[in-house]
Amino acid sequence: MSSLLRNCEDFAVPYLDDVAIFSQSWEDHLRHLEDILHHLSSAKLHIKLSKCQFAQAYVKYLGHLVGQGLRQPAELKVQAIKDFPTPTTKTQVRAFLDLEG
Repeated sequence: MSSLLRNCEDFAVPYLDDVAIFSQSWEDHLRHLEDILHHLSSAKLHIKLSKCQFAQAYVKYLGHLVGQGLRQPAELKVQAIKDFPTPTTKTQVRAFLDLEG
């Protein structure tokens, strides 16, 4: 997906089969969306509308809430970190670091 959208890297962040599009204005967002859809269509790829979110100020993306200059862990991730028992072994420390990262 990254190579397919390499010309859109100023406003699109692809990860596997997800793409987040960041725009400064509604007009920019429509143009960016059109560019992304054109690239996907050219590669004979399709989107599933039920999984799409359009024109959102904030979205959950890769375990984070992002938008309008904000990037913070999603609430479920924060709660999982808070609820994680204090690690007492190397294996538990690794598990915690995997959860946090």
